[in-house]
Amino acid sequence: MGRILANLFKITSTKIGKYPGDIEGDSIIATGEASASKGETAQVYGQAGFISRPPAGVKGVRLRIGSLDIIIGAFNYNVPLPTNPGDSKIYSTDADGNEASTIKLLADGTIEINGNADFAVAFNDLKTGFDALKSDHNTFLTHVHGASGTPPVPPAVPSTASIDASKILEVKLP
Repeated sequence: MGRILANLFKITSTKIGKYPGDIEGDSIIATGEASASKGETAQVYGQAGFISRPPAGVKGVRLRIGSLDIIIGAFNYNVPLPTNPGDSKIYSTDADGNEASTIKLLADGTIEINGNADFAVAFNDLKTGFDALKSDHNTFLTHVHGASGTPPVPPAVPSTASIDASKILEVKLP
């Protein structure tokens, strides 16, 4: 096995493309500065199932294994850290490295997606309950105001209320 060297690497830009000498396919390639050198490149590696394209200015840990340079971790000083011990955060950034969206996994089991101003709901359960309430309301109107052929006083208007517009298609729950 080749010699392993590690150092901090300031990322100045990233692109998607083939890394010289790697025949596997496209990867995220970071260009940056390490120690006294400039303009070096390295592939950005991450855990299986998770990949990100770091913005310029992020610091990374670069390993050199033989002729292969890889970045195995990165830290962005523009993103606020999780507040409490045990909290975790997944985030994206804009091109300048500023936090754009977040998923916070709090130590108490709470999950916050882009903030905590509202609550997620199980839409299908909510819709079932709402539709039952709407049906009961319409049945009540028929009972109180008379059946077909009997003039209601005042006129009964069946509810056409709907919660369908509240469904967020991009967020799914168990």
